[in-house]
Formats: sequence, C-alpha cells, structure tokens
Amino acid sequence: MNGERRNPETVLSSVNRRLAELLREEPLTLTTGGSRTLEDPLWVWGIVGGKDVGKTTLINALAGGDVVEPGVEIGEGTFRPSVYLTEADLTALQARFADLAGLSIIYHPDAPPSMHGLALVDLPDFDSLFADHAEQVRRIAGVLDGIIWVTTPKKVGDLRAIREIQRVLKSRTNFAYVVNKMDWVLAQSDRPPREELERATAALRAQVAECDPGGGEPRSFLISGKYRTPKDILNAIARGRDMPDATSLIEGNGELREAVRTVANNFESLRRRLTTAPTAEAAAANKRANLGYQIRAQAGQLLDHYRPTAILDRLDRAAGAEELEELATRFFPPVYHNGLIQRLNADRRLFAEWSTTLFKNRIAYWSLLGIVAWPIALVGAVLGGVRMLRPAGANAGAEDAFRFDGIALEDRVEGVLAGVRARLAGLLEKLTIQLPDESELTARFRADASLLADEHRRAVIEPLMERRPGAFGRFLRWLIPVLILLWFPFVQPVLAGLMTALVGGMSKGEAASLVIHTLSATKILSALVVVLLIYAAMVGIVYSRAVRDTFAALERLRNASAETIAEPMTAALLAAVRKPVDRVRAELADLTATLRQFAGDAVDDPNDGTAERRVSGDES
Repeated sequence: MNGERRNPETVLSSVNRRLAELLREEPLTLTTGGSRTLEDPLWVWGIVGGKDVGKTTLINALAGGDVVEPGVEIGEGTFRPSVYLTEADLTALQARFADLAGLSIIYHPDAPPSMHGLALVDLPDFDSLFADHAEQVRRIAGVLDGIIWVTTPKKVGDLRAIREIQRVLKSRTNFAYVVNKMDWVLAQSDRPPREELERATAALRAQVAECDPGGGEPRSFLISGKYRTPKDILNAIARGRDMPDATSLIEGNGELREAVRTVANNFESLRRRLTTAPTAEAAAANKRANLGYQIRAQAGQLLDHYRPTAILDRLDRAAGAEELEELATRFFPPVYHNGLIQRLNADRRLFAEWSTTLFKNRIAYWSLLGIVAWPIALVGAVLGGVRMLRPAGANAGAEDAFRFDGIALEDRVEGVLAGVRARLAGLLEKLTIQLPDESELTARFRADASLLADEHRRAVIEPLMERRPGAFGRFLRWLIPVLILLWFPFVQPVLAGLMTALVGGMSKGEAASLVIHTLSATKILSALVVVLLIYAAMVGIVYSRAVRDTFAALERLRNASAETIAEPMTAALLAAVRKPVDRVRAELADLTATLRQFAGDAVDDPNDGTAERRVSGDES
C-alpha cells in the first residue's frame, strides 16, 4: 500500500469499532499483526493440528534434527505455542511477538544453524481445550508468515478444525495442507497402495475445498514425518505388518514401492521449501501477500457480519427522495398549496399596498405634483389603513392560512413523520436516528411559507417598483409642471394683454395698464385653480397607470403556479426530516466504501511467484 495511507489493519479495526457502535452490535473479532511481520526478515511458520497428528516429528524432520526434546508437551497435546529457532533469530522474533500480551510462548533457541532465518511454531492443538487453544492460534496467527495444517488419515475433514482454519488469514500461497502418518495407513490398509493414496488424496482435496472454497491450487502433501526415506518407510510398514524386514514385503510389489516413493518425495518437497529461508525480497513479497489476503478477507467478513449494504438499500427505499415526495404529496396536495398561496396573498391588502407604493414611487419624479398627490395619498392611507410594502415576515392573519379542509398544519406534518417512522421501522432504533420534533417542523414550515410568499410577491412587484424613467423622461417630468405653473398665471395673461393692445392700437400707457390688470390677484388665483386642476388630472393619470400595473401584477400573482412556492416549502420540510437519516447514511456509506475498497485491494501485493515456488505440491 501507498506509504501515505494509514495502516490497513488500523483502518479496519476503526471501521469495525464504528460499525459496531453505529449498528449497536458486538464488534467482530479481527486477527491483526500482518503489518508487524513486515518489520523483520524472518520466515515464521506455524504448525497447527490436532493431538497425535505428528507435529513434533514433523518439526524435527523439517529442522533436520531433534530440536524438540523427548517428552516436551507429549501425551496430553500442545497447550502453549512453542517456537523452535536459532539463537541469532531470537531477539527479532520476540520483538515481532511483543504485542501478544498475556499469551505464554515458549522459546527453544537451539535449532541448528541451517535454520537461521526460519522459525517453526508448534501451535496448541485443536483437540484438548478446543476453545482456549483456538483463541491462542487466532491471536498468534496474525504475526506468522505461513501455516502448515497437519492432520492424519483418521482426522481429515474435522469440521471444527476446518472452521478454525478458515479464520487463520494467510495467503493461500503461504498455506500447506499435510496428511501425516501415511506409513501407518500403508501398513494397516487392506486396499492396494495406489487406491489408498487416491483415497487419502481425495479426502485431503475435500478438506482443502471446505477450508478454502474458491481458493487457488492447493498446496497439499501426503507424508510420513517420522520415517522420511523410502527404506525407513518400508521397514515401518513391514513392522506394522509383523514382518521381519522389508525384503519380502517389496518382492513383486512395485505398486507399494511407487506409493512409498511418492510419500517420501512429498516430504522432501515440503522440507526443501521450508528449511531454507527465502531472500529478504521474497520474504517481504510473501508477507505483503499475507497482509493483502488478511485485509481482503477481513473486509469481506465485516461486510458479511454487519451487512451495511442491505441497511443502506433499506434506508434508500424507505427514505429516498421519491418515497418522501410521495408522502409529502399525500399530506400536502397541490390544492393545499393553491389555497395557501391565495390566503397568504390577500388581494385587497396587496392592491392597497402595491398601488399606493407604486403611485408614490412614480409621482416622486414629477415636480410640483406632490402639492396635489401627497394630501390625496395621505387621506387614502388613513382611510384604508394602508401600510407600505413590508419585508419578509408573517402577515396579519397568516396563522389561520395554514389550516385547510379542517386539518391543522400540525396534523399534516405529523402525518409525514408517522409515514417516515413506519417506513423506517426498526432502523430508527437500531441506528439511533432521532427525527425532528413535530412542533419544530411546523414552526419551520410556517416561517418558510411566509418567507417564500413574501419573496414570491416581491418577485412580481419589484420589477415595477424598480422601473425608472430615463434622463430625458426625468427632465420632462420636472419641466412640464413648472411650465404649466408659469403659463396660466403669468405667461398666458401677459401675452393675451399684449396681443389685445397691439390689435386695438392702444398707447403704451394703455397697454401697460391692461397688462397690469391681467396680472391682478384675482386673475392669478383663477389661473392657479386651473393649474391645480391640470395637476390633479396629471396625478389621476399617474395613479390610474399605477392601478393598472397593480392589477396586472395581481393577475400574474394569481395565475402563478403553486409549484413556485410548494416545491421549496416541501423540499425544506423533507430536507429537515431527512437530515438525521442522511447523516447516519453518509457515515454508513463511507464505512461501506472503505470496506469495499479493502475487499478488492491487493494491498501492494507484487506476488512474483516466490510463494508459489516455495510451498507447492506440484512435485508431489
């Protein structure tokens, strides 16, 4: 694995612990230690099997000498892990086993120098104190580099042993299956030797298939650990048949000689691959293969144990977007939203507000018209109780707007919550998901609806409110009232007097007297009345246009689709309901993705065939 990534064993342990907490289950017991094997170049193999399968004789045979002292844990079986290695390798192996707190391990550092770099661990048997011994094997198995499973023709297919072997996580290139005591079988059987070998091979193959279903080519051996050479095996068979020696036994019995040669070759093949430790590069490759197998297998075990994918699927089916929208539509149908919009958007109030505000905005660009407009607007505001258009917020009487067809808003929200609880029955308690309270959702729905209604209204009226005349239009609106004010009281009377004087041939004095008469207070006041009437007409035109635009805006508001407010409100309600579910689902999905990644991750396993060559039955 990439050096920047965390230790995969640490990640799996963390995922295991978190899934147990999240799903309220007991955490799965994981075998760890594969990462620690990468820290030294040792090649450490464990010998596992039942009582009296010949583990001791096999260890002596592999070591090339009597490294197991006579009488050491013989008779009642192996109770504690016993390690056979050279003294030079003792410190490194003890460092590897340092984290196995509470596990009593016996070290025998007096193996021959030929075993330098190789350590053989006699593991507790699977017969005596089965549960305690199996736990010891599981604990130490994580820091081993390979496993030799020893059985006998009598014990091939022991289901208890098979179940435990399935929990010993090693790459199958670093796993050997051995049937020992084949000399005894050949001595006691009445069947032809070839048939006996075929029977034992078939039984071993079935055992391997049970132990490692779907695994690669098995590394299996039929051996005689106590008698390794053909001659010794034949003599043992002769003694088993109460014959003085092997001479008369093999006369005319080529099939027996061939069977004995096969058994001897099987052992030699196993010994040759285990007694010489591999190179540092080869050992590292095999250890990474073990770690990769361990991580993949345990990630798969966690997926099978917690079944997070099934829980995610159920969450999606029960609280998916379509499912929740169906619930929301049932309790908040389109007719409810249409009615709600109509009740929140009171036409009479909106007409008074919008027309008055729009009129004030537009009349402000006309000079002098305010003399007429503002008193009229003030009187209208007082009489109609009109208020300026308000920002987002609750409207008068809006609380009653949420009750429809005799059903309160609280009951509709509770209906949605009850539907979600029914769909997630069992999962809410299992995953400790706390849905929001009905009162909280109701208050949020009211606020959101009022806010959205106000935003909807502003979206309709604000384009009109923000409409501004251009520079030339503003100039005309300033100029025209000023010209009207000057024309009727002053300009028009003066021009009329001058024209009369010119046409009538008056003297200058008479003409001046006539002009002065036309500018009398009475005449000016009369003209100002005309100006005010014209101003009133202009104000009426501005107001009528404001009313026209207000009616058009109200029509657009009435004809707007309920979806413009229904979708955001429903989405906000469902988002609040889904939030605690989504939080748990997101974490569960992340943990599941991590396990799936590990289950298919090679964990930096550049297996170049070294393990294949070191432990193989091809030459059997």
